[in-house]
Amino acid sequence: MVRSFLLIFSFILCSGVAKTTAQEISFKDTIDAYNSHRIHINKTGMKVLAGWGVTNAVASGIGYFAATNDEWKYFHEMNAMWGVINAGIAWAGLAGVRKEMNAKYTYKQAYGKYRSNKKLYLINIGLDVLYVGGGVALNEAGNSAKKNQNMLHGFGKSVAIQGVFLLLFDNVMFASHHRSNSKWYQLMSELSYTGNGIGFIHNF
Repeated sequence: MVRSFLLIFSFILCSGVAKTTAQEISFKDTIDAYNSHRIHINKTGMKVLAGWGVTNAVASGIGYFAATNDEWKYFHEMNAMWGVINAGIAWAGLAGVRKEMNAKYTYKQAYGKYRSNKKLYLINIGLDVLYVGGGVALNEAGNSAKKNQNMLHGFGKSVAIQGVFLLLFDNVMFASHHRSNSKWYQLMSELSYTGNGIGFIHNF
């Protein structure tokens, strides 16, 4: 399920990048075009995260009542909670995207937003590794626990699976932003400060 979702995500993201690339050419690689590209990547990612969250919340909500043993009930219970949280994060992210689409940024603000996005996804990647490790640890603890074995196994498997998805998701998001790094670097290096203000030098 995770693999299929990421394949769909990659296809959507690549299609969006292709469209944005055309926009970048038409806008002569300006700051506004790069900023629009950044926002578009975030918008696509939040839609995918929302889809993943809603799918988990609904599917595990049904799975919880259909499960025939306690381990799977705990698994679906944890999955449903993760689904609600992920959907909430995605909703907040999309609200932020809509706000950014109407904002006017200076070149410093736009570049700062780009760097902040990359830093955020790097931090998330570190947290995702902890989620995966925590899930595996919970599942292993269930093997030797005298009580709550089903809960530890169910919760552990769910946390590990969610961590794996988020790890892949955040890596794709970081890589998608990082592809523009050389373009941002070139554009920012072409901006020079003079005694009369900021100048822009572009080498054709």
